[in-house]
Amino acid sequence: MIPLLAVIGVKGRWNFRLWLPLFLVWLLLLPFAPLLLPFLLIAALFIRADAWRGIGAVFSVLCATRGTQVEVATRGHSLLLHIF
Repeated sequence: MIPLLAVIGVKGRWNFRLWLPLFLVWLLLLPFAPLLLPFLLIAALFIRADAWRGIGAVFSVLCATRGTQVEVATRGHSLLLHIF
């Protein structure tokens, strides 16, 4: 399943936590998928690759991002990204 929510936390001079509903991003990007599909199929023909396997690989990478935690810290500041 693709990630549905991301949390970005910033600590430093200002402390805040931002919740991003990724399912809304996916809904906004969904209408562009049929527009990009013909270009992907043509590109796959030119490089002699299996287009459906490529689409499956992209979907697998998106699904694998679920549960990712990234924390970046410097002196006095830190940034946390958590994908649910």
